[in-house]
Amino acid sequence: MSKKKILLKNNRGVALLIAIFSIGLMSFFAMEVSYETNVEYIVASQKINRLKAYYAAKAGVEISLLRILLYKKAVASFGDQLGENKSMLDPIWSFPFAWPPSKFVNKDDVTTITYDSLKSAEKESIMGATYITSIETEGGRIDINDLGSEVKALRDSTKQQILKIFQQEVENNKEFEKKYRNTNFEELVNNIADWIDEDKESLNGGDEKGPYRDLLKDNPSDFIPPNQPLKTTEELHMIAGMKDDFYNLLKPRITVYGVKGININFATQDILKSLDSQITSEVATEIIKRRNSPEKGGPFKNEDDFINFLGTLINTEKFNEGGIPLFFDNPYNFRIISTGEFAKATSEITVVTYDIENLVGRLADYLDKQEAEEKGTPKKEEEEEKPDESNDKKDPNQEGDATDKSKTKKQTPIPKGRPRIVLWQEK
Repeated sequence: MSKKKILLKNNRGVALLIAIFSIGLMSFFAMEVSYETNVEYIVASQKINRLKAYYAAKAGVEISLLRILLYKKAVASFGDQLGENKSMLDPIWSFPFAWPPSKFVNKDDVTTITYDSLKSAEKESIMGATYITSIETEGGRIDINDLGSEVKALRDSTKQQILKIFQQEVENNKEFEKKYRNTNFEELVNNIADWIDEDKESLNGGDEKGPYRDLLKDNPSDFIPPNQPLKTTEELHMIAGMKDDFYNLLKPRITVYGVKGININFATQDILKSLDSQITSEVATEIIKRRNSPEKGGPFKNEDDFINFLGTLINTEKFNEGGIPLFFDNPYNFRIISTGEFAKATSEITVVTYDIENLVGRLADYLDKQEAEEKGTPKKEEEEEKPDESNDKKDPNQEGDATDKSKTKKQTPIPKGRPRIVLWQEK
């Protein structure tokens, strides 16, 4: 074999190896490009899905805000006519709402016409995502900021309620009792109050900065404790002595958007039990059964109605000795939770609305009552002692006009615009 033929064969072998290597390299690049493109496509798709889920949740919030506004307008327009039956308007806000309705409605539970109407409305909609919304009232929770209230009765009663929550957990939860039976919960509650109230003296004695001395050693600060109301319940984690177990126990029972008292018609079983040691789980269950059943009487109309009902279960003479403010009026602070979903992507928005006008009026009443008690004259007696000058100056010919003016003055103004939002939290 000639030398030329040998070199030709060697070149063919090298060319084959180069071709194989090139094909492998190009395949590798093609796979990498394909993989990167696929990943980017999935990421982009998930972003779109999350965006659709977010706007679905936001749509649920807007619908809920509209329901709250409609409820307040209905109360303002028809509340006086309904009188003690104003709770008939509660389904406007309390009934859960979801989109699309047919996904959450059992076809057998509604008429064929109703179901077909739902499906027809869904076809006209361009929304492909789903959402579920719920509305709760904040009136059924303890306002933790009342620990720093100017009203002594409200401040003391709030402290007693929170202490009862810890006490009941120690009595009913063996694991909790084993870990924290030697814990001074009053000291912890005092630390929360010191964080909120305006003075610099600790309720446990000494300076309020004492429990934070180690924290402030390297980073001195005039803002710990801040001596102002909590902005969120999560801020409790910063308070001296607060553990995760304590926070998790308090979180579902407290709020920072309360109504300066407890609305019995919306309080949970745990909150009802915190009112008085006589209210056991069994008694709380009976209270909830009564207010949820129109046949048994429905929501409590006033405090007398509530006390009369309790009279069959406990000794009412010793009930609520701490003076916890109870009320049975319409709710006006609400918490909206809206969850949107699209293609396995979810988004949750929590919104709290706050009616400051009603809150200011309620707080003013408490302050007036406290001032009257400090003077030694109950508010009612004080009003009775004042001469009724209006009777002396009243013109008989203007009696009808005076009555009309009185009615106009007491009429609740019809709210306009969306409810005031004080919290908007997205997950």
